[in-house]
Amino acid sequence: MSSNLERISVIEKEKLVGEFYFQSLLEQGFEKGLLTDSDIERLQYDSLNLLTQIVERYNSGDSSSIRVEKAQDIMTSNMFTIGLWLKTFQNPDDAITAIKNEQIAELYQKGRKRIDTMVAASKAVHSKMLTRFVGTKNVFYRATIVDAIKGFFKLYYPDFGAHEIHITADYPTHTLMQKLAGIEFIKAYLDALYQENQFCLYFDPDDVHHLLCGYEENYEELLINIYEPVLTAAVGCVLAGTDARKLDITEDGAARLCRLFKGMAKSEILAAIQNAVDALKRVFDFPPGLELYVQRSCPLIADRIEIAIREGLLNHVFYSPVYPEHLPKLYLSFGEKMDNELYRKVTEEIMQCRITRDRIAIIKQQIHSLADLEDVLLDVDLSREEILSDLHELSAPEIAALSKKYSVLSGMEAIEYSWQEQKLRKCLYDFIASLPCTQGEMLVKAIEAIEEASF
Repeated sequence: MSSNLERISVIEKEKLVGEFYFQSLLEQGFEKGLLTDSDIERLQYDSLNLLTQIVERYNSGDSSSIRVEKAQDIMTSNMFTIGLWLKTFQNPDDAITAIKNEQIAELYQKGRKRIDTMVAASKAVHSKMLTRFVGTKNVFYRATIVDAIKGFFKLYYPDFGAHEIHITADYPTHTLMQKLAGIEFIKAYLDALYQENQFCLYFDPDDVHHLLCGYEENYEELLINIYEPVLTAAVGCVLAGTDARKLDITEDGAARLCRLFKGMAKSEILAAIQNAVDALKRVFDFPPGLELYVQRSCPLIADRIEIAIREGLLNHVFYSPVYPEHLPKLYLSFGEKMDNELYRKVTEEIMQCRITRDRIAIIKQQIHSLADLEDVLLDVDLSREEILSDLHELSAPEIAALSKKYSVLSGMEAIEYSWQEQKLRKCLYDFIASLPCTQGEMLVKAIEAIEEASF
């Protein structure tokens, strides 16, 4: 029985840094008295010798000419490679023993072989994903799985930059990623993406699409995790007694969820979710890797539900599908623009006028199309109050058309707009927010209903 007990480690595992494992191991080893001054001196000397060898290979035999920054980068790469091998020891004290008894060059070669193994495994997972992945319209999902990962393998040179990632990996996984580097990060990232993709493949792409439309109609351009709402909806369907395969939580189902979770402690919420996941497992027959990944997702969903119940926003966790193709559509035109010369004279008259009331009067008298008004709002340096006054003169469809064009309802940042466009967008948002509740809701529905406009 005692042989099954884990040995107590002098090295404190929780203080070891994933990205800089070797360096943090040396620091603790020295602090705990497992490494002596002579050990550290030998390691420094051997590390410099290894750096010289790698630099010669980098310079095709010439070790005398290299930028300091690149030499430091290669040293970091060497440390990462050694650390990757030392992570294979379950007890970090054993890794310290290996450091004391083996040459740095030997540890590096073992780490380098491990990198090759991890690269091959990661490429295999990626290739498998490319054969079948969720048919979502989200641009970040496809760009990451197809383009970004390919870019990593194309640019990754473990001999000189084993710690580098090269890509931003914008698309978020549901479970939090550890602080890792190089191929170790990419492998963990791909493994998470693969499991999330496998789960979503159990559902019809159209059902996934409509569920995500319930989250945000323009989800295609949002940096969101797709797996989370799909898993949450499937769990919600099980608990609400509806078909989990359809991801459709009806109004009655949503009411049942509210009654179910009301007054529950967090431990009870987690237990309910885990029971629902067990039911999903029986329906879909999850393979072991996916089953483990889904189980790890349960506490995160429980956290969201607990917060949502406390704030009365459970509908922000369990979304119902939305079918944009069935909604009524409005087709609006901004109208014809006036002659360029006439427009120039009108804008000069507005700019020369110093009295706000008179400037607004000129706009009302001279501007007769939404296209010209938009240009005036952008071209003339009007104050916020003047823009809001002009907006009050517009009809609801005209406000809706402008709001649609400038994505006022979207939660995305307006970094693609000029500062004048951002100013107009903010004024439109403030105008809508200032309306009475019913009027504002009607305007929001009108904005959502607009299919296209002649901009």
